[in-house]
Amino acid sequence: MNGNIASENSAARERGASVAREYERVVNTFNKVLLLKEKIRLSVEHRISELESFLDQNEDQLATLSRNIEIYELNISKSVENLEELLIEETRIKDKYNNLLHGVSMETVGVTAVEEESVEGKSLSVDGPSTENLIQQRHHFLDNLNSSFQKLDNDLQSISLLQIEMHNARSEILEKKEQALVKKITLDGTRRDLEEEREQLESDLEISIKEEEALTLEYAQLINKVEGSIVLGDEIDRILFSSLGTVED
Repeated sequence: MNGNIASENSAARERGASVAREYERVVNTFNKVLLLKEKIRLSVEHRISELESFLDQNEDQLATLSRNIEIYELNISKSVENLEELLIEETRIKDKYNNLLHGVSMETVGVTAVEEESVEGKSLSVDGPSTENLIQQRHHFLDNLNSSFQKLDNDLQSISLLQIEMHNARSEILEKKEQALVKKITLDGTRRDLEEEREQLESDLEISIKEEEALTLEYAQLINKVEGSIVLGDEIDRILFSSLGTVED
C-alpha cells in the first residue's frame, strides 16, 4: 500500500506540473497573439484615419485645381475674343490708311482733320484764290493729311502693343493651365493609390478583427472551463490548507 501511494503521489505531482506547464504555455500564447492582434488593429485603424485625412486634402486640392482650370479656360476664351476684335480694328485702320494713300478724301475715309482757321473764306476773291492762298491751303491739307497718317500710325502701334501683351498673357495662361492639368493627373493618381491602400487595409482589418474575435471567444471559454474545474470539496480544502499551514510552520 505504501508503494502504491508513493507511485500515485509522484505521478499526480508530475501530471499536475505537466498540465500546469501546458496551461501556462497556452495562456502565454493566447496573450501574445491577442496583444499582437490589438496592436495590428490599432495600427491599421490609425493608418486608415491618416488615409482619410490625405484623401480629404487631395479632394480639396483637386477642387481648387478644377476651379483654376475653368478660370484659365475662361480667360483664354476672352483673350481669343479680344485678339479677334483687335484684328478687326487693325484691318479697319489699315483700310483707312490704304484709302488715304490712294487719294480718298479724309472725310470719306472718316479720319478727323486738325482743326484750324478756315482758309477758304480768306482765299477767295473776285478773280479766285491767290497763289499764296493756294500754297497755304496745300500746306494745311498736307499738315492735316500727315496728322491723319500720324494718328493712324499711333492707333496701329497701340494695337500692336496690345496684341503682344495679349499673346504673352495668353501664353502664360496656357502654361499655367498645362501645369495645372499635369498636377491634376498626379493628384488623380495619388487619390487612386490612397483609395486602393485604404480598401486593402479595410479588408485586412476585417479579417484580423474576425480572427481576434474568434481567439477572444475561445480564450474566454478555455478560462471558464479551467475556472469551473478548480472547485475543491470541503474535506479536500481542509486537508490542503491544514497541511499547507504545517509545511509553512
